[in-house]
Amino acid sequence: MKTLPQDPGYESRLPANAAPRQDSQTGMGRRGFLKGTVAASAAGVAPFNILKAGPSPNSKVNIACVGVGGMGGNDANALAAADNVNVVALCDVHESWHRKKSARYKENLGGIKLWKDYRVMFDKIGKDIDAIYTGTPEHVHYAVCMFGMKRGKHVFAQKPLCRTVNEARILTEEAGKSRVVTQMGNQGHSTEATAVVRDWVQGGCIGKVRKVIGYSRKNYCTLAEPAAGGEIPEDLEWDLFLNRAEAIPFSPSYINREWIRYSHFSGIVGDMGSHLLDPACYALDPGPPLSVMAELPETYPPGWLARPAVIPWEFAARGEMPPVTMKYYLGPDIPYPRPEHLEEGRDTWFMKSGSALIGEESSIMTGESFNPARIFPEAAMKATRKPPKAAYRRKGSSHLQNWVRAIQGEDKAMSSFDVMGPFSEMLLLGDVAAMNPGRKLQWDHENMRITNDEEADKCAYMRRPAPRDDMNWT
Repeated sequence: MKTLPQDPGYESRLPANAAPRQDSQTGMGRRGFLKGTVAASAAGVAPFNILKAGPSPNSKVNIACVGVGGMGGNDANALAAADNVNVVALCDVHESWHRKKSARYKENLGGIKLWKDYRVMFDKIGKDIDAIYTGTPEHVHYAVCMFGMKRGKHVFAQKPLCRTVNEARILTEEAGKSRVVTQMGNQGHSTEATAVVRDWVQGGCIGKVRKVIGYSRKNYCTLAEPAAGGEIPEDLEWDLFLNRAEAIPFSPSYINREWIRYSHFSGIVGDMGSHLLDPACYALDPGPPLSVMAELPETYPPGWLARPAVIPWEFAARGEMPPVTMKYYLGPDIPYPRPEHLEEGRDTWFMKSGSALIGEESSIMTGESFNPARIFPEAAMKATRKPPKAAYRRKGSSHLQNWVRAIQGEDKAMSSFDVMGPFSEMLLLGDVAAMNPGRKLQWDHENMRITNDEEADKCAYMRRPAPRDDMNWT
């Protein structure tokens, strides 16, 4: 696979307020501040005493959890409660946010040291870490995962996997080279329901599938301008929060998970799309898309996340499987089409959040993560014989345990980056299309280019600027 070239014109397309700033508390520029915090790592790879990837001598996996103020706190607690894990470190750039969210986890997380900078943490205790979990905002996932994989550490990243197409490709390539155990946090992928969907489709239970429809009412977009100014909280390291993202002034609108509403840090497709479109992609093995498009009922200023959107991807035929179109209906107000084979008067949970695989003979309906899947119409569900259990079933008791037990050599990680990297590329191309609506974008997967639209090919969701090696994020 080829890696995207860096985009030399990226900085010129940033908002006017994205210029590098002087830190309001120290008077030190961002670059100088970061050089100071990681002087010991200035060579590019810190001189850590790295353990070989694998379980600790006591048969437990030593895990450092980075980004533990929200979902990351929940998962850190679950890991710490497991009898095959030692949580050896917690890391978060915003101490009070972490303390507020994790106060209820004192039994399992109390007494574990909290770090602010994962690089400093590794410089001090890297020899004691086998694996890294990251529940940071998605714009930081790439850097933390690359940092860990380059040092032989197993990694788990919450979804969405990352923020740009080239980050997804590079993570996939690095995971293949480093031979560590990787996992993305779309929990539904390792459930029995998702395995059943694959078995049904691969077993020909609904006939050939040419169309998939996804639905989500959840969309975190906002049309509110970020609040101007404001003092950086004393316990928040803003430069560490930005990580490799372009420097912009602090705003209270960006913290406490509100970052998810702004295109500088997030997109509209991956948050729920990672769950809702995954069963279809797992079942159909569609390969890379040929094209993507976004249909927006409303227009938005440049850089704003779209509220409602319809995003279709087109995929080529694969062997005996025909071409397929996957269409994602996203937003609280957008009308959803009623899928074929669904009986009148029989609305189900999936109509608010789910997906439908439309077969020639019947359809499969799936919901969020842990909802069971069903064949429609109901008569077809009753008449369908159970196919052999061909899809892999996890051995661990949860998605996290699937990863941990894979590290211990007792299971296979089901959402590994070799699977979820290409899937994330597809989702991120949906974000590219949403920023360039109304145009059918042709995708050259091999060369990682949109071939018919130069503006879309330079979209911020396509690639980050060249890594700032002197800042040593990875």
